[in-house]
Amino acid sequence: QDGTSLEMGGRAEARLSLKDGKADDASRVRLNFLGKVAINDSLYGVGFYEGEFTTADEGTADNKGDLDNRYTYAGIGGNFGEVTYGKNDGALGVITDFTDIMSYHGNKAAYKIVVADRVDNMVAYKGQFADLGVKASYRFADRQESTSAITDNNADGYSLSAIYAIGDTGVKLGAGYADQDTAANASSDQYMLAASYAISDFYFAGTFVDGQDKAASKTDKTGYELAAKYTMGQAVFTSTYNYLESKNSGAKKDKADSFAVDATYFFKPNFRSYISYNFNLL
Repeated sequence: QDGTSLEMGGRAEARLSLKDGKADDASRVRLNFLGKVAINDSLYGVGFYEGEFTTADEGTADNKGDLDNRYTYAGIGGNFGEVTYGKNDGALGVITDFTDIMSYHGNKAAYKIVVADRVDNMVAYKGQFADLGVKASYRFADRQESTSAITDNNADGYSLSAIYAIGDTGVKLGAGYADQDTAANASSDQYMLAASYAISDFYFAGTFVDGQDKAASKTDKTGYELAAKYTMGQAVFTSTYNYLESKNSGAKKDKADSFAVDATYFFKPNFRSYISYNFNLL
């Protein structure tokens, strides 16, 4: 009432992971709450929280579970977009989403530096203007207090991205950039390019990433991810190929080289089962 709403969502996943014939329980539960209040006809307040619960009991009576506070933020929104502060996504997540489409595997090459990923102490902006979507974020360095001075850990940075949908063609183009300093007085940057094409029951996409760690090692990373999806009724089949290469002092090394496939069946829109397999080509 009075323009106030509270939504609850989440998911529960029972996940059995097998590697070299050995089993691991990767089950998880996510629970989130979204609250909104209308301030006036063109402005609203928003708050969001999401936590992820996992178990790692390993057949014992001990509770080794974990709670990860994935999102904790609040802010204001309107026709201009939405501005929030707290723990939220940086600007490059929407770029990796072009190819991060699998139920389990994938997303091995399109890495994100800290300020471009989900992180705390961050001001974030997002806006949608017709066919153009934009995101921007700035992470503050964390304050450190001692008896003699108040300083920070130098771990600040920013990220930017834009996605443009070309009318009704099914084509989308995306680009993003991020730059950060670290607590070790080093810095990193990266840029991403992405494109996708959707037609009928098919979806194809590619993401390219290039970045540099400017610490003493001065490591360059270059990679790409290709993705394809086919929807057949209630079944969805996806596949991705990932390749990531690092270069340090002229020496090259493959960091990721894999091909993954999965099949997902939707019994209902909110209830599904899937099987996923990853071929490690390193």
